[in-house]
Amino acid sequence: ADGSDDGVVRVIAGEFRGIKGPAKTFSPVDLWNVEIKTLNKPFELQLVDGHNCVVFVRSGQATVGAEGQEKELGPAATALLKREGTTLRVSATAPDTKLLILAGQPLDEPIAARGPFVMNTREEIQQANLDFQRGMLGR
Repeated sequence: ADGSDDGVVRVIAGEFRGIKGPAKTFSPVDLWNVEIKTLNKPFELQLVDGHNCVVFVRSGQATVGAEGQEKELGPAATALLKREGTTLRVSATAPDTKLLILAGQPLDEPIAARGPFVMNTREEIQQANLDFQRGMLGR
């Protein structure tokens, strides 16, 4: 974890300021649990240019966005950010603000979803359903 009196970043996957998380991923992914202690103070977090980024507010409230273009996010709100740029600017606007930040390389693959399964093709979904029905997916 990387922290100060203003807050703490716990690295779950990927890297933050040279600290690597324990989780292994199949493609480049950063997953950070961010706790912000200081209210109304903007923090700039560095991302990889071209990566997707999602900010989820676990508790509290936050603003996300460039100065003058901030968007307010309440509890359980999610922001999907553009791929351009390398700086994520966040600020807590309520006490006990905790964010989950997920950024990663776009896979640009097709998505097929049905029920609990998400795959790349309809055929893969059908196979997953068959495997499930046959009890081959484990418990």
